[in-house]
Amino acid sequence: MGKSYHAVKWAESTGSPLTIFTSRRELYGQYEKWCEEQGLDYLVLPAFHHECETIGEDHPIEGRIDDLYESGISGAEIHREAKRYFGRDLPCQLDGPCQYMEKREFDPENYDVLIGHYLQAHNRDYIEERYVAIDEFPGDSYFFEPTHNEATRAVSNYLRAEDTLPFENWKDLHRRHDNEEHETVVSEWKEEMGFYSHRDTRITLQRSPHFHAHAPLLTHAAIEFDLLENEWEYAELGSGRVAVRTPEDEWTILIPPPFYAAESVVALDGTPTIAKWRMVLGGDWIEHEEVLDSDEEKREYLGDVLGLKIKQTDAGAKPYQSGSHVNVDSDGALLESIHEEEGSRPAVITSKQAKEQYKSTDVQQHVEVAEHYGNLKGSNKFAETRLGAIIGSPHPPEGEAVIRWGAIDGEAISRKVGEDGRVTKGMNLDFGGYGNALFRDVVEKEVLQAIMRFSRTPSEDEHGATVYAHTSRLPYWVEADERLEVNTWSKGMVEVVGAIRDSEKWPDGEWKNGEIAAETSVGDRQVGELMKELDEEGYVTHRRGGRGNAYHWSNERLDEFSRYGRVV
Repeated sequence: MGKSYHAVKWAESTGSPLTIFTSRRELYGQYEKWCEEQGLDYLVLPAFHHECETIGEDHPIEGRIDDLYESGISGAEIHREAKRYFGRDLPCQLDGPCQYMEKREFDPENYDVLIGHYLQAHNRDYIEERYVAIDEFPGDSYFFEPTHNEATRAVSNYLRAEDTLPFENWKDLHRRHDNEEHETVVSEWKEEMGFYSHRDTRITLQRSPHFHAHAPLLTHAAIEFDLLENEWEYAELGSGRVAVRTPEDEWTILIPPPFYAAESVVALDGTPTIAKWRMVLGGDWIEHEEVLDSDEEKREYLGDVLGLKIKQTDAGAKPYQSGSHVNVDSDGALLESIHEEEGSRPAVITSKQAKEQYKSTDVQQHVEVAEHYGNLKGSNKFAETRLGAIIGSPHPPEGEAVIRWGAIDGEAISRKVGEDGRVTKGMNLDFGGYGNALFRDVVEKEVLQAIMRFSRTPSEDEHGATVYAHTSRLPYWVEADERLEVNTWSKGMVEVVGAIRDSEKWPDGEWKNGEIAAETSVGDRQVGELMKELDEEGYVTHRRGGRGNAYHWSNERLDEFSRYGRVV
């Protein structure tokens, strides 16, 4: 629908200042091109790890910089206070100011459009009194995820310097924080923290090996944690900030940027999960505008507007994230069939693990180019590709993709137990209503987004694409134009055909079951059954005669026999 382009077009037509946040620097170029076409003054926001010459140049000090940055000290603060932190200037400052710091010296009012990464939304100067567009869901960009040891050490270090709270260290706080005698003191401390004063930058603390600027927020979370029914813990910290903790004591802190400072914010997402957007933006004030508000309109959009023809197999869920369930034979049968049927090789979207397994087999010769799900956000790589295959569905760790997001919303989510008493899985996987919505967000919607990556740019003589979906994980409203069944050959069948095609009598001779069995690990009787199957499929013909009225098999079209299987 061109939503990204039209955000820039809106800035040109209204004259309003716009800031765009997206996922990767590779996507900035497209925005720069659009701004130039519209005659807009734009600036790509300077990024610490990209602009600073000290980073990535194998300087001995780089590791110490990274440690300090991970402790919550900003790149700008590291440069401004380099002598305090390191006793000397940074290598990038020896011949004058660092180019990163120089590029930060600009007035946002001088630019119609600012372009940057999701994380840069934390800098209030980039959003204040500007309109903001967030291109696609930012995922976990606004998460801070310390380990248990990092969090508890930071809290203990903070408590040693914080006289207001009556706790000596993490263990003392964990044991006594909810005692009534401390209620007044703790309440006063929380009030003094204020909405966004969650950082501690005291010089004395920064010299500690366990310093962390987010220690006040971690301490606040430790005081507020409540136990959910699934053994996760949840703490509401104000201003949209939320902390959750797993049963294994791994922490996640959600810190939304100060979007309240913007004139307004638009979230661009073709397949949104509203609850997750509400969480990452830090408020309940989202207005959801559906462009296509019925299932019929959505189907018309896929078929008539995008020109997509979807052919879907009966493959089931095919969760391919881990790589342990990749079925190379089934995938090969489909890709080989597509190659033969369409006369060209498809572009493939699958998991990173499946891509690697294809490279070590004959499957790769039926793939034009492959990409994995994790590298698709905002990508136009297949914008002019007319033939594609989506193989398998993404299935990220449930703790991160479903249970954690539920916990951040204060909901306890876990897999349901079926009527047979077993935990649900496969196409019967069930997390309950809200949990299923979160799961669909990272599975069914990702598969649909992958399909819609094809043929986004029509040409003069071509429009649309044919896309094969080798997974059943599609939104319920999507209706395939064609249903396919993929059947793979058994190991014995491959051996039998190989023996025939390798024999001296190939291709015009005759073969009996015993002759074939002698060249394979398959017995006479099983060879007979496999040859009858080939006969039914039209690959061979037979006559009967001689001793015992034996079968004599002849080649009909075994040269067309596919390596992996067949598609019906």
